[in-house]
Amino acid sequence: MSTKKGLDSQTILNAAAELAEEKGLENISLLQVAEKLGVKPPSLYNHLSGLQELSSGIAKLAISRLEDTIRSAAVGRSKENALVAIASAYRKFAKENPELYKAILRFPTYNDSNVQEAGHAVVRILYQVMEPYHYSQEETISFVRGFRSALHGFVSLEEAGFFQSTEANVDRSYEQLVLRLISTINTKEDA
Repeated sequence: MSTKKGLDSQTILNAAAELAEEKGLENISLLQVAEKLGVKPPSLYNHLSGLQELSSGIAKLAISRLEDTIRSAAVGRSKENALVAIASAYRKFAKENPELYKAILRFPTYNDSNVQEAGHAVVRILYQVMEPYHYSQEETISFVRGFRSALHGFVSLEEAGFFQSTEANVDRSYEQLVLRLISTINTKEDA
């Protein structure tokens, strides 16, 4: 069921994601997406049911892009090197895509199983990186939660405009945070 200009749900979501980054996630509408694509708003309803589906679609797209970013960073690396690369890629993604990053944070409120599955894929990458450490399932979950929380906390505070002090380089502070978290694994592994 192809409509003019090759309109499909992926094209619509890509346009919506671009608009979100330009105007802010809260400020996009179906009308704006239609205008960006050069179609009439009713054409969008052939591919999605409304704004809620558009919002969950943006969240899924954002999570998928973050997953690709993290997976690419981890490929060919293991243990500490993979975790450092993931942390770096995570922050870079959040800085380059602040509105999409906000969409990701809303995903637990979406009941869409596709969004939930995409979100879990990001966590699975971290679980895979943790496998060589032979942690128990509970220890792995706790570390991954703490790691993600630290990355998110830093990125969120940075995005909000904190860390303006000139006494410490922000990149170096992030790097130290990540390395200190990773050092707790080394202590555990050596014990």
